[in-house]
Amino acid sequence: MLENDLEIFEKHLFNPRSIAVIGASNTPGSWGFNSVKGLLTNKRRRVYPVNPNAAEILGVKAFHSVTDIPDPVDLAVIVVSEKRVPAVLRQCVSKGIKGAVIITSGFGEMGKQGQKIEKELGEIARQGRMHFIGPNSLGHANTKVQLSTFGLAGKMPVGSVAVLSQSGSTCAKIVRNLEGTGIACSKYISTGNEADLRMEDYLEYLAQDDNTKVITAYIEGLRDGRRFIELAKKITPHKPIVVVKAGGTDVSARAVMSHTGAMAGTDAIYTAAFKQTGVIRVEDEDELCDVVYALLSCPLPRNNRVGILSLGGGPGALTAESCEKEGLTIGTLKPSTVKKLDSLLSSRWPRRNPVDMAGPSAAEFSLTAELLWPLIEDDNMDIIFLLSPIAMDKGMLTSRMGVKAEEVAERVKRDEKNIRLVREKIEQYGKPVILMWQWRGSSGDSDLGKLLQRERMMVYSNARQAARVMRHLVWYRRYLEHVKT
Repeated sequence: MLENDLEIFEKHLFNPRSIAVIGASNTPGSWGFNSVKGLLTNKRRRVYPVNPNAAEILGVKAFHSVTDIPDPVDLAVIVVSEKRVPAVLRQCVSKGIKGAVIITSGFGEMGKQGQKIEKELGEIARQGRMHFIGPNSLGHANTKVQLSTFGLAGKMPVGSVAVLSQSGSTCAKIVRNLEGTGIACSKYISTGNEADLRMEDYLEYLAQDDNTKVITAYIEGLRDGRRFIELAKKITPHKPIVVVKAGGTDVSARAVMSHTGAMAGTDAIYTAAFKQTGVIRVEDEDELCDVVYALLSCPLPRNNRVGILSLGGGPGALTAESCEKEGLTIGTLKPSTVKKLDSLLSSRWPRRNPVDMAGPSAAEFSLTAELLWPLIEDDNMDIIFLLSPIAMDKGMLTSRMGVKAEEVAERVKRDEKNIRLVREKIEQYGKPVILMWQWRGSSGDSDLGKLLQRERMMVYSNARQAARVMRHLVWYRRYLEHVKT
């Protein structure tokens, strides 16, 4: 990326002081209305609505043309009809605007005529030494400076995960899913048809972005695969890249072509390229969010050996099967670990991994933390699955377990201590601990759910899902070790 290109990214696209919304509207629900409304929430930034048929938009003076704005403009948001976009982009060049977001659709995804117009837009930008996102983009955001062209009002949480997506709706879904698990974004970009800036350009920019620790992407097709590979090789040893790649089947490849005009390419080639460059490829948006949460929440496993502590034999067996199907190994307990567990469990426990707690009563759940420590401390174990509550929700304690109200506060306090102790052990021994219980769906908004999220505990109700996430982390750790040798 050239130095002046980097300046356009930083100053004009992601931290503009002034923005023109071309195609601004007073019609509620329209792109021109939502864009202005969303941008006006940040009072530190000047917003200039452009509409030749309105004197004001949302109470702000409107201009007939972008060239009529008397002040410098850093960024243009273009929401006019597709036929008007080339002329509007030329006006932006004439005004000296260096960055733009083209929300308008109806270009390359519509066929040869649309592709011709896209090519024209690219030429206009190159001649004017400007850069634009899109067309057919849903917008972009920089949470650190509270900039969003998605047309959304309200304060955005500031985080460290970047989202790149060649689908606007998928971009929005990934962002919402991440936020739902307590993960905020640094930047997110709906790249659209990439008539000017491409996936590879954003990737190079985010590699240099100190606010971004993990990069995620939804990819339908790459315009410059060789450059992507070169960039990924440099980035993944320092920042994980997690990708959902669509177009792996004939039907999905056709859908990709009609969506953004991208060529999906041979899926096997993408798979090989990702493996060679350390890119973590996942199947869908939910798995992407699970992997990102794990990358931010736990150490990378040193190897693939799993220890399982289960409330019963059946859940332990099912979890072991799921782990083995995902390429994980069920570790062998060290004799010293067996001896420690002998002192804590009844004589009925099987003295092997998975460790069956042999059905402790609800009153004995307090022992779970003590039983967990020997497994975490065992050198033969790299990942621990806990299939027993280490803490209970207040409502469950009173309504389902019959704990007296006066005892609840004491139990909750003890449970909170246990969770924090688990977090300390995770950091001390560098081993992920997976909590397997029904909490994820039932208590996400409860005090317990918030505590688990605050302590970055990984909670799953599906063993195969959890094992798959750990497989990705094991693979990434091995890749990093390989590139360092």
